Amino acid sequence: MPYEILTPETLVDYLKSIDAMRTLFSSFDNLEVIEVGDGNLNYVYLITNRDTVTETIALKQAVPYLRVVGESWALTRERMRFEIQALEKHKLLCPDLAPEIYYSSVEMSVVIMENLSNQKILRGQIIEGKVFPFLADHMSTFLANTLYYTSDLYLSSGEKKQAVSQFINAELCNLTEEFVFTNPFEKHETNNYNEELSEKDIDFIQTDGSLKIAVAEMKYKFMNHAEALLHGDLHIGSVMTNENETTVIDPEFAFYGPMGFDIGAFIGNLFMSYFSHGYRQKLFGREPLEYRTWILDTISSTWNQFESKFDSLWEKHQNDKDPLYFDYPGGAADAKLQRQTFLKHVFSDTLGFAACKMMRRIFGLAKVADIADIEDLKERARIERMTLELGKALATQRDQYTCIEEVIELAKTISPLQ
Repeated sequence: MPYEILTPETLVDYLKSIDAMRTLFSSFDNLEVIEVGDGNLNYVYLITNRDTVTETIALKQAVPYLRVVGESWALTRERMRFEIQALEKHKLLCPDLAPEIYYSSVEMSVVIMENLSNQKILRGQIIEGKVFPFLADHMSTFLANTLYYTSDLYLSSGEKKQAVSQFINAELCNLTEEFVFTNPFEKHETNNYNEELSEKDIDFIQTDGSLKIAVAEMKYKFMNHAEALLHGDLHIGSVMTNENETTVIDPEFAFYGPMGFDIGAFIGNLFMSYFSHGYRQKLFGREPLEYRTWILDTISSTWNQFESKFDSLWEKHQNDKDPLYFDYPGGAADAKLQRQTFLKHVFSDTLGFAACKMMRRIFGLAKVADIADIEDLKERARIERMTLELGKALATQRDQYTCIEEVIELAKTISPLQ
């Protein structure tokens, strides 16, 4: 059918026209339609049969503009094609960490998937101070599997180049290039500042030549290093969780880029949460130590488990598929050194991209609720300054850190646990 923007009034008739939906729903007579999308780009609806509440789906549709701005900022709907392709790949590589897809249509820019009604968005739950004991394990598995199995380390040269060609997500990559790596670091009209930040605070980022060079280097990597298939926007608002389950959603920014970008986005968001909970935990009447320690432990475990899992996947593949390359006395040690050297490069990129993600959330158009929803603007500004300090240090000194624990110690120096 020709494209049209779906509404709560037209959704039911649309679902009736899809064979797969007639299998999922025993009746269309009493469907509840709730819009839940609060993202920057698309519309999301939850549809449930009131008579049989287990019959429920989530429907997401791309519209031809940037939703957070409105129709004045035109965007093509092609992003939905990339999201559908990425969701399918994630389900193949991480079946327990990706949603079930029931139906998709590139023509209508629609994907219909399982309603994860027993899970909630991770960001909101972290803001509330909830703990998720399996989060680091799940996210490190997702990162290791999606990044390793879509890279040249696993795929043949032809397979990899074909995969890259299927994810030339130029429009959304351009958004990232502008809003993550460019606009926040200059006096740009799209920037949005807390009024309690001074010109000195802003100049701390926007007039530092060494920082600008470092950010430009990260932007160049983002634009040119097609290492693996990325989620492309893996912040803690793109993850749904409960105590035992984790599901990664919303990969409309998917493209082939540097591995550290996804890892850095996730870790950078957790560092911002760490800074915010020095204040938020006190609002709850709690001492911040325990919860903030959990956040830092999650950051450490996510990287360390990712590194171990990625290395294991690579080592197994080296042994199974390419035994001749290191088939000489001492070759096993050289193979291990190769893997360690590569992962050191990924770690440096992870820190650089985490830095850019953190700084852009303070100055840029799109904020994170962990910090931006703090009503005390002076307290919010204090947290923003800490975020900028860590971001600047990581961007300019990213090659100097040898392990994630050193970075955590820096964060604790900037904002002590107590």
